[in-house]
Amino acid sequence: MNPKVSDECIGGQGNPIDDFNGVCDLACAYGSRILSESFKLCTIIEKEEAETLMNRLRWFRLCAVAIALLGVSGAEAVVNIQNVGAGARSAALGNSYVAIADDADAVFANPAGLGLISQTQLAYTNVSLFYGGIEGDDLGQHVVSYVMPLGSKLGLGLGYERIGSELMSENGAFLSLAYKLGQSLNIGLNAKYLFWSVGDIPNNDPLSNQSAGNVGVDLGLMWKSPLQGAQFGLMVKNLNQPNVAYGSVQGDSEAGKLPMDLHVGVAYRLNASSLVSVQYVRRDVSGDAPDSRVVVGGETSLVEGLMLRAGGSKIFEEDATGDLNAGLGYRWNKLHFDYGYHIPLDLTETNGAHRFSFAYGF
Repeated sequence: MNPKVSDECIGGQGNPIDDFNGVCDLACAYGSRILSESFKLCTIIEKEEAETLMNRLRWFRLCAVAIALLGVSGAEAVVNIQNVGAGARSAALGNSYVAIADDADAVFANPAGLGLISQTQLAYTNVSLFYGGIEGDDLGQHVVSYVMPLGSKLGLGLGYERIGSELMSENGAFLSLAYKLGQSLNIGLNAKYLFWSVGDIPNNDPLSNQSAGNVGVDLGLMWKSPLQGAQFGLMVKNLNQPNVAYGSVQGDSEAGKLPMDLHVGVAYRLNASSLVSVQYVRRDVSGDAPDSRVVVGGETSLVEGLMLRAGGSKIFEEDATGDLNAGLGYRWNKLHFDYGYHIPLDLTETNGAHRFSFAYGF
């Protein structure tokens, strides 16, 4: 299935029932299991009155567009916020970052990368969703991370990520540690608390003012190969497959269970200012219908301090289910400024997401 955003969903105009159905189709297509109880409304839509639907429409449109613009699909739509990317640099590289992870994004992309960090760094990222179909909601993503070396063997990282608006949000708090097993091999571990919260929804919606979460674990490895410039990375996300909605959806104890994902990649530095990265991603490894893709990214220096980046996946396939990414980076003394743009090729009507990052090293 290649879901598209309907004209009603984009413009928020027309008959309320048609508008609501369009958003339901999109939201259901992206399979957010946490919202399964509310999504049952899609099957009884003809029995509802238009005025009641308009209250629920704002909620469904918000969820559907957040899922679509941030590039989330399938099982990812359940608070698996790591899969939408963090900093603008990693996003511009198509999130082909598991074998790079040499900055504050290591907290989210591969905690083993903390073993490569030689200085303390504080970073903040804001994601702007240029979408006009929702009024009165500050829809976006905010990411903050702090990393530092602890002696010659250890690296420490803290991170917080939030996706959503005033009405709903998906959140993650991360504690990351890396340990050097040798000159060329690092191991990393994430302990994270993933949770979601929903504000007040009228008409006694079962998700109104609800919140739930759970603790998850990620495992990462980073290896510098004997081939100069080549580096390998591996990360297993959601090793314990936490259920972030346990008990919040009646009759479905599996709602909100996050799948285990595998990320394996290699990065090769062509010279001091250019690199390429290839990453294989297999999502829901232990599930009945795992999804896999290959992501490619690269960056090079245009002039001193200014970087050009690009990346993507499934760009040339006929079903157009891939992603296209690009961006710029500029370094001035201890400050890093990065911009990344992401657009899912099957949802070009949304105009994509714009990501801005600021980092300071000290």
